Amino acid sequence: MFNEIVNFLVHFCNSIGYLGVYVYMLLVGTFIPVPSELVLLPAGYLAATGQKHLLLLWLVGSLGSLTGALINYFLAKYLVNKLLKDKPIIEKVNKFWKRHGKISAFLAPLTPGLGQYISIPAGLSHMPLRWFIPLTYSANLIWVGFMLMIGYLFGTGESAHKEVVYGSLFLLGGVIVVASIYVFMDLRKDKNS
Repeated sequence: MFNEIVNFLVHFCNSIGYLGVYVYMLLVGTFIPVPSELVLLPAGYLAATGQKHLLLLWLVGSLGSLTGALINYFLAKYLVNKLLKDKPIIEKVNKFWKRHGKISAFLAPLTPGLGQYISIPAGLSHMPLRWFIPLTYSANLIWVGFMLMIGYLFGTGESAHKEVVYGSLFLLGGVIVVASIYVFMDLRKDKNS
């Protein structure tokens, strides 16, 4: 059963091509809850077997995710902001974003299930695009590259790479935990001030 699912995902990823990877990752970057792993892991596998080009997948996937984040950003900036114009939530978002916007825009895309939503407060608070785009794109490059490499390592069939994957997951998790603790402590300090 598991092999059939994996084979289906690999076939699906191969059939949608680079444009399909871009469109899928665009959806991942929006508020639509679709997991990036369903395409990125098989895409990495396809790159390992020579059926796709790894660098092109990396750039296309990251650009698709950034495009989706920009859709969220502009929807929040122009539509949601008007709907919630005089609501206290906007003031709270702006206050948080002034203190933690840059770190949030970079770290959230590295957090499964949270990344695609961080562009909404960025848009609500009118974060300058000169910061939002490079921070979000850099994080997307890391996430997409990481997922592609896991698929690539499985595609090579070398079990020795398992330690690299586990070590990388541990390192990524550690960075997220440390950053989360920093933000939590900083928020707590603000609350007590």
